[in-house]
Amino acid sequence: MELSNNFVQIIQDLILQPSSANIVTFFTSSLVNELFPVSPYSIILSSQLLFLEGSFSTIMLTKLFIFVSIPVGIGAAIGSVPAYGLAYLGGKPAIEKFGKYVRLSWADVERAESRFAGSWYDEILFLVIRSIPLVPYLPTSVAAGIIRMHLVPYVILTSLGATIRMIIMFMIVGFGVEALAQ
Repeated sequence: MELSNNFVQIIQDLILQPSSANIVTFFTSSLVNELFPVSPYSIILSSQLLFLEGSFSTIMLTKLFIFVSIPVGIGAAIGSVPAYGLAYLGGKPAIEKFGKYVRLSWADVERAESRFAGSWYDEILFLVIRSIPLVPYLPTSVAAGIIRMHLVPYVILTSLGATIRMIIMFMIVGFGVEALAQ
């Protein structure tokens, strides 16, 4: 019990007092969370703002953007490359064989893939889907691999989308808590 309390306190301290010393921690934890998706990472991080004493300001949001959201975005992009690569190289047989280990079925991939039309705006749509809070990354990563999205745009758009997602979550929780406090 004490270990879990300490863990929660560590996360709270990292979020409520963001600094350059925490960048590697957020990058690494985001990368690991993408490799082994077991938790709604953006919700866990943003929910720590519920314990913020004082006001949620644009200065706090800027610190969260620089010291949390950007490292999370880069970590998420790099951590999602193995799923993308597996789908890119292995396609449907790989998903049917290994998808059960990460709770991903071919139907999930087909749903994500149906949103892409093979045109110029697929990358914009991909960025928007990556930016929406609560939309799981794994089916989108696999769909990007199956439709053979190029690796460089995939990594850049995934990084941007994850960064935007974190900022959206921080804004929703931070300004929501601020509004409730008044």
